[in-house]
Amino acid sequence: MTLLQLRQVTRAMIPGAKVEVIDNTLLDILLNAGVKDIASYCECMPTSKKFDAVASQGDIANPYVISTVISDFSTMGSGGLWWNEGTVASPSWKKLEPRTVEWLDENRSNWREIADGTPEDYAIDGNNIYVVPAPVSALTSGFWLSYNKIPTDMTTTSHYPFYGTTTEYTHLNLFDFAICYFARWKIIPMLGKDTMNDDFNRNQNLYISERAEKFGLYQRRADIAQTAIFQGPIVR
Repeated sequence: MTLLQLRQVTRAMIPGAKVEVIDNTLLDILLNAGVKDIASYCECMPTSKKFDAVASQGDIANPYVISTVISDFSTMGSGGLWWNEGTVASPSWKKLEPRTVEWLDENRSNWREIADGTPEDYAIDGNNIYVVPAPVSALTSGFWLSYNKIPTDMTTTSHYPFYGTTTEYTHLNLFDFAICYFARWKIIPMLGKDTMNDDFNRNQNLYISERAEKFGLYQRRADIAQTAIFQGPIVR
């Protein structure tokens, strides 16, 4: 559905949400917030981006700042972080090991003071990416991060969700009603409803249920399931 259609469906779900009470500007904020919530939960906008490796950057005192190097970052992707141990002309990508700060503290207790060298591990803590050890040399587009991006807001009535353009990404339209349910849930207290009453709780549950159901459909891979059927059990 386009933004115009999402507005129409949402208003139809809430008779009290007239334009005079919930104007289009406010409704659009809620619809776009619903898209962001779904994209974050379902990780349905996977992408990757390269950023420059900087000599001696990545340690505790000088981490890579996610909002600077990956401005549309939402959550980490399964592909993780890769480092080019080759050159720009002849890249050789090495996958770094994903760690937590707690793991580094327990298993590489000197990671805060370790000399620059060949990156092996990385950790993400809030808005920071730590690389252990930090690279010795700078390299253009020396790191390659797999992540899930933040959706682009719908700003005109002809825009579709997630990418905020007039092009519909059909594999994501199964989330259309979840977007409307999110907006309906958030509108309830704006109409003077008690956030602890049954109506509010019911709308919250409807949104969560719809999101979960459509997430299951989004993840479904009939091609892989069919391959597994024909392969049969593994004999050891």
